Amino acid sequence: MARLLIASLALALGLSTLSHATSREQQPALRVAEIWEIPTLDPTQDGTLMKEKAMVTETLVIGRPDFTLAPGLATSWQRDSDTVWSFTLRPGVTFHDGSPLTAQAAAASLTSALQRSGTVRSYTKIAAISARDDRTLEITTSEPFPALPAALVYASAAIVSPASPKMTDGTIEQPIGTGPFKVTAWQPAAQSFTVERFDGYWGEKPSIYAITFRGIPDPTTRSLELQKGSVDFTSEVPYGDLDTLVDKGFTVSRNVTARNYVLSFGSLKDTPFADIRVRKALSLAIDRNEIAQYVLFGMGRAGIGPFPGTMAFADASIAPPKADLTAARKLLTEAGYAPGPGGVMTKEGKPLRFTLYTYAQRPGLVPIAGALQSQLRKLGVPMEIKVTTFSAIAKEMKPGDARLAALASAMYPHPDFYLRQTYHSSGAINTWGYANPKVDAALAVAITTQDEAERKAAYDLVQRIAAEEEPCLTIAHYGVNVAMRPGIANYTFNPIAHDYMLDPQMTLAR
Repeated sequence: MARLLIASLALALGLSTLSHATSREQQPALRVAEIWEIPTLDPTQDGTLMKEKAMVTETLVIGRPDFTLAPGLATSWQRDSDTVWSFTLRPGVTFHDGSPLTAQAAAASLTSALQRSGTVRSYTKIAAISARDDRTLEITTSEPFPALPAALVYASAAIVSPASPKMTDGTIEQPIGTGPFKVTAWQPAAQSFTVERFDGYWGEKPSIYAITFRGIPDPTTRSLELQKGSVDFTSEVPYGDLDTLVDKGFTVSRNVTARNYVLSFGSLKDTPFADIRVRKALSLAIDRNEIAQYVLFGMGRAGIGPFPGTMAFADASIAPPKADLTAARKLLTEAGYAPGPGGVMTKEGKPLRFTLYTYAQRPGLVPIAGALQSQLRKLGVPMEIKVTTFSAIAKEMKPGDARLAALASAMYPHPDFYLRQTYHSSGAINTWGYANPKVDAALAVAITTQDEAERKAAYDLVQRIAAEEEPCLTIAHYGVNVAMRPGIANYTFNPIAHDYMLDPQMTLAR
């Protein structure tokens, strides 16, 4: 009898295990064509992939779709002094290996991220981290920095378990996070990995059981793979394919995200671009609405200010100008230019012409460059286009040249990130040498005051000055397309995403 009972239990257990395995096998996996190569799963090196796309890792603070802040792994935070902050961790959170999220683990994770990522150090300005107790994390910044909670939204500052497997050089090989999905397979040679639903997730459980990511950097190939049925979801397909995909029954969305198409100048010193009238004339000759609607196929939005109106910290009073060739010619005349040989605007025998450098990785850049060439030609300003790599531009571009690039405007959701880098006299990307004491003073007030109204007024002032003086020309706010096969539901584009952001509540029919 005992043997019969044991045999019956073993049979029942075996059938249960087989049934569980079979049910897993029957659940479809979402197949995603990732737009970049996948050389690593280390969140400190590619946090966007692990946090926003694979949903493996999470940050202490998260950003809402309007770019305001919300609790993430931290339920609350407060500024204890000018440089000291305390963050209270969410109770009941476990890592994918079953270990609890503690302040000690979070401190170890952030300390490692600071050591491995210069960008995390630069963005957060963290000088020290410690655990006051199991649920309270203390962070000290190197200077007064009110934007710290927003900076901690940055994906490479996500929290991972100190037990995450590492290679000999310290690279995290397979991150153990707290997100709704966990890594279960990683094929570096194939640039492919798989995540599966984490049943111990603290929040709402995902609807999809598994997601497989495959790196396909070429936009045309991604579109073809989607049409062949070998992938279910992708982003940034060629703009000319969008209508074709819709006609074939695919779901396509065109979305504005936190990135700008920006024309910047080699130098604002000892070049024609030093004269604000020249910059404004070039700006007025550009038909931004035409570019957004026809060149970008509705991908993006015409702009002149640093932020689109969908961002909570945008100055809503700033509107993109309408193209006005008459006004543009008048400004050039005031600046001392007159039509010369071939109708080229000339001053003191020097024609107003330049080379525009750009790169092909972002699908809108080269088409926009072609449109700018055509539009500025009508003003009498010839422009040569040179397409090269992003890194080569800095080496080849001369002071009298210009660059067209797609610049991220919110790697973390706070206005200081973009405004300081772009318009402060010592800004990280302000290589053209723009300097306005009013801008520097406003940014100084904004980063030190604890009065929210005063801070917003200071950032709004910077935006208005930038839109008026145009040290660099914002052409349009970036557009991202997302394409997916029929049967995928409950997906909504999140504008805070740097490319696209998946949603754990997405559903997938066979």
